[in-house]
Parts: sequence; C-alpha cells; structure tokens
Amino acid sequence: MNAFLHRIENDETIELAPVAIIGRSAECQVQLSDPRVSRRHAMIRKQDGGFYLFDLGSFNGSYLNGARLTATRQLRHGDVLSFADHEFHYQETGDAPSVQNTEDIGGSTIALIRSTPVVLLVSDIKGFTALSEKLEADELAQVIGGWYSDCEQILSEEGSTLDKFIGDCVLAYWTTVNAETLHAALRSARRLLDSCEKIYESRPDVFAKTDRRFEVGVALHVGKVAYGGMSQGEFTLVGDPVNLTFRLESLTRELGKNVLLSGDFVKELPGIRRHCANHGVRRVKGRARGVEVFAVESFP
Repeated sequence: MNAFLHRIENDETIELAPVAIIGRSAECQVQLSDPRVSRRHAMIRKQDGGFYLFDLGSFNGSYLNGARLTATRQLRHGDVLSFADHEFHYQETGDAPSVQNTEDIGGSTIALIRSTPVVLLVSDIKGFTALSEKLEADELAQVIGGWYSDCEQILSEEGSTLDKFIGDCVLAYWTTVNAETLHAALRSARRLLDSCEKIYESRPDVFAKTDRRFEVGVALHVGKVAYGGMSQGEFTLVGDPVNLTFRLESLTRELGKNVLLSGDFVKELPGIRRHCANHGVRRVKGRARGVEVFAVESFP
C-alpha cells in the first residue's frame, strides 16, 4: 500500500516515505514555511501495514478531521490533516505493482534483487516497556517521535539507508563496506547516544516519572545480505546478517553496554580494537555458532 498527502492550497501531491516529518525545518519531507508551524511539527510513520499520525509536541497542535490530536491515530483514506491553516487530504492506493522473478517461500513472495556486503546498524530503545507503562500516551508519542526524527536526520546525514522503524527499533545500512562507511556507522552510533541524552535533558518532567534515563542500545555488523521485496512491493534487507545484528543489539542489555560491534565489523576496521573491550564469543538466540563481541569504550 502506498499513501499520499494532497495539499489543498497548491494542489500538490506528496508520496509518503515510511517516516515523514512535517514542519518548518528544511529537512522535513513536508516543509511548511509558516512561523506558526513548529520546526518538527508532526510525523507520519508506517507501521503494521498502516500509516500513523503523531504530533511531535508542536506549539499550535496538529488536527485530524477538525479535532486536535491528543494521541497517536491511524490514518484512514479521506482523512483531513491540518497544521496551522495548511490542509491536507490523506489518500491511499491499493497494492503496489507485483515484482517479477519471484520465489514463493512459506506463503510470502520475496523478490531477490541482488546480494551484496553491507554495514548494518540496529538501535533499540532500552526499557521501552517501562516507558510505555509510566508515561501518558501523548508524552510517549512526543518522546518516541523526537527519537524517530533524530534517527532519520542522523542516519541520513551519515549516508545510510534507513530500512525501517519497527516499534522502538531502527534498522539502517550502508551498501559499501570501506573505512568511510565503517566510520560513518560509528559516528551514527555516537550521535544516537548523544540524541538520547538531549531528549532526556529536554524533558525532565516526563522522565522523572520513569526513574530511568532515556537510552538506546546500538549494534554494528558487516555481512552479505540480499535486497528483497515483500509481495506488496516494499523493499528491504533479508539474510542471516540482519537477524544477527538484531541479536547482537539485544546483548547490550545483558552486558550493560551501549554499543556493540561484531567480530566481522572489527575485522574490517582493525584500528577500532584499541577503543573496545573484547567480550569473547557469545551465544545468541537462534544460532548454533556464537559471535565474537566487542563493546565500544570510546569513539575514535
């Protein structure tokens, strides 16, 4: 399914990316040059086959069908979205055109486009369940919305492709494996940690309810994956390295570390060893063989 915003005032139609930020800032996909619109005003995010509207703590609010948005809402075809005096109609199309040369696997059709080595990044919010239990829905939406927005900006600036947001988790990748992209992945990890600190310090009233800091875990890995598309035409990564990166990120909680690197990542960038602690070979769920794990103690 594809989705669009049709802007009434100038008859413009904008196809929505999986994460679309609406606001005054130049990096927003839907930019509104209006002082009444916040720099990052609202966000539309694709999840579970639908598109959801978040207000990102804007001063003047976001409106859905004439009512001010007070919680996350799933959008329906024909909905009217308003930001200040700027009005949009939300539109959906049917399934995207089918992809040719596909192989049926377990009921899902995956189109294998090509196989290539990539640098993989997975980041996940720590303690998300506790946040969900202790924060009001609008507070949680603002916190998560701010994190989504920062993720998108950081990963874009560092040259990665943001594959998807999955709840409180993000997957991104670089399609070339060299010193430049490996360092870009490390910078992304550092900047994601800094972003969490900024979000935490900007909302002391909110995080006082949680008795914890706002933190993420980050895992970096290098492996050969396939570009694939599910039957609705959404292209993504498939392959064991993707699963391994998610498993590696889950070890950040077990080891009490924020950023973990796989042995394969370190082999591609040997100089990073002096910035890391070697935690040896660890078993991860769903794999017979363990993975060598390094924790970043300082950034180059």
